[in-house]
Formats: sequence, C-alpha cells, structure tokens
Amino acid sequence: MKIKQLLWALSCVLCLASCNKESKAEKVDYVLFSGKVSNAVENEINVFGNGNDFKKAISINEDGTFSDTLKIESKGSYRFMIGRERSSLYLDHGDQLELTIDTKQFDETIKYTGTAADANNYLAERALIEESLFAGGPEGYKKLFISEVDEFKKLVSQNEQAKNDAIKKYKDLDPEFVTTQTKDNHYEYLAMLNNYQSTHSHYAKKEDYKTPEGFLDELKGFDIDNAEDYEKSSAYKRLSSDVFYRISQEKAAKDSISMDKAMMENLAQIKSKNIRNAFIKNMAYQVSPRNENAAELYDMLMAASDDEEFKSELTNKFEKIKVLVKGNESPVFNNYENYKGGTTSLSDLKGKYIYIDVWATWCGPCKAEIPHLKKVEKQYHNKNIEFVSISIDKKPQHDAWKAMVKEKELGGVQLFADNDWGSQFIVDYGIRGIPRFILIDPEGKIVSASAPRPSDPKLVEVFNELSI
Repeated sequence: MKIKQLLWALSCVLCLASCNKESKAEKVDYVLFSGKVSNAVENEINVFGNGNDFKKAISINEDGTFSDTLKIESKGSYRFMIGRERSSLYLDHGDQLELTIDTKQFDETIKYTGTAADANNYLAERALIEESLFAGGPEGYKKLFISEVDEFKKLVSQNEQAKNDAIKKYKDLDPEFVTTQTKDNHYEYLAMLNNYQSTHSHYAKKEDYKTPEGFLDELKGFDIDNAEDYEKSSAYKRLSSDVFYRISQEKAAKDSISMDKAMMENLAQIKSKNIRNAFIKNMAYQVSPRNENAAELYDMLMAASDDEEFKSELTNKFEKIKVLVKGNESPVFNNYENYKGGTTSLSDLKGKYIYIDVWATWCGPCKAEIPHLKKVEKQYHNKNIEFVSISIDKKPQHDAWKAMVKEKELGGVQLFADNDWGSQFIVDYGIRGIPRFILIDPEGKIVSASAPRPSDPKLVEVFNELSI
C-alpha cells in the first residue's frame, strides 16, 4: 500500500513539474538567437520583420560570436542582414536558434542548429535552389526570361518542384510552416508566369510580344483580395501586386482609359483594407514629375485613402512635384567638386541643354547605364548639350568615386555632390532612388525632372524632338 501511495505521490510531483514547465514555456515571448560569423564584414547582425514592424541589431564580438534575445510579436517570417547580404528566418516564441556562417560564401555556408533548425535550414536550402534558377546573377535572370515559352515554363516548374521536394527532407516542421512555404513556392511560380510576357519582350527586344493563348490559364480567377495570405506570405504580396498591375494594363487598353483610371477602378473592387492601402501606396510612386496626370492621380489617391499619415506624406511629395513641371526654373547646385579640378555650378552650364545623371559607385543599376550613357554621349558629341554626372556617394567613398571615373573612363562633366542624399539639389528634385536622370534647357528651365534613361530609346526621340 505504501509503495502505491509513493508512486502516486511521485506521479503527482512529475505532473506538477510538467505543468509548471509548460506554463513557463507559454510565458516565453522571445527567441534566443546566437551563433558565429566567420570573416565578418560588419560588427553587427541585423534582424528584421518582413513588415518592418521589428528590428534588432545584435553586436558581433571580435571572435565572430553573437548572442541576444529577440522579443518578437508573433511567429512567422523574419530576415537577417550582415552588411549588404541577407537571408530569411522563421521564428517562434521560445525558439533557441544557433547560426554559423562564413560571409565569404554567404548563402552556401548558412547552417542552423537548435529548436528551430529544420525550418531555417530549409529556408537556407530553398534560397540556393531559387538562386540556381538565375545562375550567373543578372545575366542568368536575362537568360531565363529570354528562353522560349515552353523551356521557360519547364524550368520554373522544375524549380517549384525542387523547393517542394526539399521541404520533405526536414521532419521537424510546423504544419502551418509547411503549408505556407508550399503556397509560397506556387505563388512564386505563378509570379514568373505573370511577368514572362513583359520581361521576355524587354530582353528579347520583341516590342509587341504576346504569350500564346492559354499561357496564363493557371492565373485565371487568381484572387488578389486574399487578406489571410496577404498577411502570411510575402510571395503572395508580390504576386497580387503584379497581377493587379497587369489586369489594370489590360483594362486600360480594352476601355481606352489611362492606366491611373484603370487602377483606380480595379482598386474599388478590393475589400481588404490592408491590401487596398498597400496598392494605393504602390500607386503613389506614379505621382511623379514624369507622369503628366500626376495631379489627377494625386486627387484620386487622396479620396481613396483613409490613412492620414500616408496622405500627409503624399501631399508633401506632391507639393514638391508641382514645382518640377516642364517649363519651371530648375533647382540649382553650386560649387560641386569637378573631377577635372575646381568646382562647377549649374549656372556655369547655361546656354546648352543639360542631361544630368544622378548616381553612386555602389549602385548596380547606375553602373549598368554607363555603357548606354557613353554611347549617347558619343552620338551627341559637339552638339548643343552637356552630359553631367553627379555622384551622391558619401564622403568616405570619395576616392572610390575618383577611381571609378578613371577606371570606367567616364566622360562628360563628373561632379561630386556636397552632402550625398542630403544635398539640396537632390532634396529639391525629390530624389529617393537612383539612377535618376534630369533634362534642363539652355535657359535653366526644366524639360523633364525624370527623363528617360540612356538605355531607353525614348531618350534619343526626346533629343531629336528638341533638335539637339
């Protein structure tokens, strides 16, 4: 009898201990994230929430180790960055996750251990599978989209299958994670199909290219108003936005209306507040000096939005844009360092058309325009136009700027802005992304505050219309 009582008492103690343990686990609202970074290029690792609602900088010690707690609001997708490189994370309350990585081979060396290892090792493998589709970076991307329709569809379908097969290798996965990732893989496949026509047209230089009938059948009836997937899936967010833009293009062509009006009419059908507001914010990028209907679009967006902070920001943007319309006096720059010596102001260049390229040495798209800019400069050599490049590199990159001008044999007038992004000329033109191109007439008045890029054939058309 005493033995039975003792066993019963022991079972109660174990039960209480177990209950206690579960109770404590339920109260944990953080993730313990630690690890070691080899060949660290920065002294910190930054963790972000995909919706920019979370950010934490973790110091990397001299020996490469790091450790800290992350007080996340909810489980789901996050990402970390070391320098300019980034990778995805999946985090839940109570996770203990350890990372090892060598920044010299960033994606290839990511390895996780700990309670959340399987989900995160899958994400690391998934990134490599995704990368294999674009082997060679930008050239690989171009090669994929320049391929003919059947080959393209086969490659992207195989890529989706490879990612789904990788999920099956990992046994300790949250079912919700598996469902979300499988959906993401399919959404990314659909996004590739959705973008094929325009991207193939661009790279293959087929201006009026149309995909074969039935190519987009898998996207028929795609719901761009799925509030649940919009919150959980970044792939769905991108795809829904892309599809919204495509069907608006189709509507504009069919109904013979402007793209802005077509988007507004499609926007009226969206029931989800979050999705509607996100689409409105995307459309706000079209409130720009390059859009002749910017004022009309501004009015429509202000009427459609109930986000007061957004409306205030859009109004500030529009007030700047109003002064950048064609024919107005251009904002000026004064005494910018000239690569060839001395300083140069905008007033020094009056009497000729001025084509300005705002760029930086670290900007990939800027550097991609250099060969095209050289070609246009050569074509219009000794014509009534000056080609001016303004670097907004920060002061520590000053020598890198000089070195690149020399190495790339950049022509025209090469200038270094006085305060990078904070330079008054840059602020006055509302420049938030580069490259940016500006065209000014011989009297110092704006022709275009957002002119075509050198790679765009429309630039030469503009020059010819002006009889340059």
